[in-house]
Amino acid sequence: MMKKLLLIVTIVMITSMLLSACGVPAVAPAPAEPAAPAAVGEIKIGMISAFTGLFSGFGEMQKQGAVLALEEANYMAGGKKIVLIMEDDQLDNEQAITKSKKLVEQDKIDILTGMVSGDEGLAVADYMKDKNIPVIPMYSASEDITMREFHPMIVRTTWTGAQSMDVFGYWLATQKGWKKVYQIGEDYSYPWNQGGGFMRGFCRGGGEEVTSVWSPPGSTSDFSSMIASIPLDQGYDAVLYNGGGGDAVNFVKQFVELGYHKKIALIGQSNTFEKPDLDALPADIVGAYSPHHTADDLNTPEWNTFKEAFNKRWGRNPSAASEFAYSSMRVILRAIDALNGDISDKTALVDAMLKVDMTDDPRGPVSLDPKFHAAIGNVYIREVSKAEDGTLYNKGIWTVKNVSQFGPYDPDTYLKQPIDGNTYPPQKCSDFPPEMLEAANIYEFVEFGK
Repeated sequence: MMKKLLLIVTIVMITSMLLSACGVPAVAPAPAEPAAPAAVGEIKIGMISAFTGLFSGFGEMQKQGAVLALEEANYMAGGKKIVLIMEDDQLDNEQAITKSKKLVEQDKIDILTGMVSGDEGLAVADYMKDKNIPVIPMYSASEDITMREFHPMIVRTTWTGAQSMDVFGYWLATQKGWKKVYQIGEDYSYPWNQGGGFMRGFCRGGGEEVTSVWSPPGSTSDFSSMIASIPLDQGYDAVLYNGGGGDAVNFVKQFVELGYHKKIALIGQSNTFEKPDLDALPADIVGAYSPHHTADDLNTPEWNTFKEAFNKRWGRNPSAASEFAYSSMRVILRAIDALNGDISDKTALVDAMLKVDMTDDPRGPVSLDPKFHAAIGNVYIREVSKAEDGTLYNKGIWTVKNVSQFGPYDPDTYLKQPIDGNTYPPQKCSDFPPEMLEAANIYEFVEFGK
């Protein structure tokens, strides 16, 4: 009996070993643990800006706007995790290329955004032409990014330098009756484009002359000799300071310290009186005009929601730079959502961006030109005003809706003109090409808030 029992046990053991050797379990396995969820995947967005240096105020506001949009989306879009990689180019074109190369080759980004200055944007856009990566300039406004140097991977949801200034120049000539303006500007592409837009609008509206004096940005902090050279006896209606950032703060302060605000009107380009630099300027400039695509006292549900969220997050009110960054990032995220996170086809991603509904943009409804991928939206004429708490802000006084980067001009005619620079357009309106002065007026000045 014992021998028979040992035989049975032996047979069972041998059978078990043979089954195991053949890969068949001798007994049913315990239920498997649930599989770990698949990795959600990620999309990398590279952001280049001037986080230090002369225009660091704009870079900081840019970062804050972009981060707010990402936080509202919980850093997710289309079921994918969004990773933001920021690089500081210090507003240096060579650094901008170096940082772009790092983001492309080392970080393997899917989308590139940011950029503050015109030259910076042009340099980065040129480098990115053959990279098959969408480029979304946030604040860089040199018009050729979406004109002569345009390539299909560029989408600019914001502005060009001339876009707001053509409206401004036309308004001053037609509504204020001004004939002559003395312009002092920073000598690089963005102020050239701002000046070109201003001069075209001013001359088309009946102005006679815009005399221009240029100096390299950041080349001096002492503008006293330049201010003292302003000819007060030659019939100029105003001085246009065509610059921003630290240069604008120094110029405006010294303009007031030297008493010139009592001798001749001071007006600014779009960035001259922008937040946060406006907070550092003297109250004596109350009444100074400038144009932009935002105004500090916009009172729409979209702007108020954005302003409240921005203030809650960062403890300050937004500027155009922060709104543009917020708007650009939302377009990126919405396009990714529309593609359910599949951005392998970069042309499809760009097409999705162009189809994003921007009617709820905080600065007002925006649409995108399908040919040049450039924004069409509101321009506001603004006046520096003092709030009840003593702070300065840009009060909207007029709105012009649906302004494109070409303004009232035929695109083909516009593109045949020389590129804006420090010697073009001509200072005398009588020297302008007739076809630019004969463009039909399409600007309707609507009382702000109506």
